[in-house]
Amino acid sequence: MENLETVVGPSKLKRSSRQTLSISVLPDGTVEIVAPICASVVAIQKKVAKRAIWIRKQRRFFSGLRVEHAERRYCTGATHRYLGRQYRLKVRAAQTLEPSVKIHGAYLHIDSRSKSKREIAGLVSKWMREQARDQFQRRLSVWRRWCAELGLPEPKLGLRTMSKRWGSAHSSGRIFLNPDLVRAPRPCIDYVIAHEICHIKHPRHDKGFYAELEKLCPKWRNRKQRLESVEL
Repeated sequence: MENLETVVGPSKLKRSSRQTLSISVLPDGTVEIVAPICASVVAIQKKVAKRAIWIRKQRRFFSGLRVEHAERRYCTGATHRYLGRQYRLKVRAAQTLEPSVKIHGAYLHIDSRSKSKREIAGLVSKWMREQARDQFQRRLSVWRRWCAELGLPEPKLGLRTMSKRWGSAHSSGRIFLNPDLVRAPRPCIDYVIAHEICHIKHPRHDKGFYAELEKLCPKWRNRKQRLESVEL
């Protein structure tokens, strides 16, 4: 991506073989533009100027939701979310125990060989990733029939840590989801999966994409807002 100066400030510009121009506002306020290869800089800047009111509105929205995320703590009493619920950590260190993480009521019980932050963080991260693969795989599998009926590739799961996205989709049917998404409420996870499933049929955020998303996930706007507002 290259930097482009616009009426709303510096923006990120990516050239693509697509025929239309798209503008997105990320939760951190960054404006991302995907434009046709042949589009001139002046034409792109004019498009951004026409969407300036919408862009500023989106930035105000995200600014109101933005929360400074404290560094995650990995000790007894620290709280972590799993499927939208908060769980407190209970750490037990014993050389004779096999390292493990288990849910008991409102607690995540962690048996580790030490109480070092690094080891406990590793155990929690591994457990969350395992749960993510299981949860996402089961939720993704319900879309196989839908894809088959439309002659689309079978959706296949991949896990990928992404700093600014919850998921991405490839035309091959490969859908990558951020393992941290398993910390979000189930409806939010289903929204992200539906969003990426739509991209198998509609690669761009065009009218066809949003019409499909509205049909597959009628409450997607509420779920998107909930996902953006919850501290994970």
